[in-house]
Amino acid sequence: MTSNTPKTTKAKITRTRKAAAARAGGIVSSARDLAGQVGAVSATIAETLPDAADAVRGSALDAYRTVETMPKSQQTTLTRASLGIGAALFVLGAPRLLTLLAFLPALAVAGMKLAKRTA
Repeated sequence: MTSNTPKTTKAKITRTRKAAAARAGGIVSSARDLAGQVGAVSATIAETLPDAADAVRGSALDAYRTVETMPKSQQTTLTRASLGIGAALFVLGAPRLLTLLAFLPALAVAGMKLAKRTA
């Protein structure tokens, strides 16, 4: 015979509910801890992001000045080499980031020439 009396069933239900509540409390606690960690990391990123942006801006200005002071023949050679290497990497199936980096000098020189024409 089975002992599925109403008292036994109620006791099982109560134990199951308590166990589920304990597990849910653990999940909620873990979620709160995770949210706190995400907040701390995002605060750190927010503090360092302006410094990183300033560093990138400074490097870009230095590169601009360097290319701007080059003779026209050197700028042409730099552009042609950049386009050639970038095209070769593209055709050979190199990673996209590497291909983009190869095209950057040509894009910088072209951007400078366009900026001078519109100014």
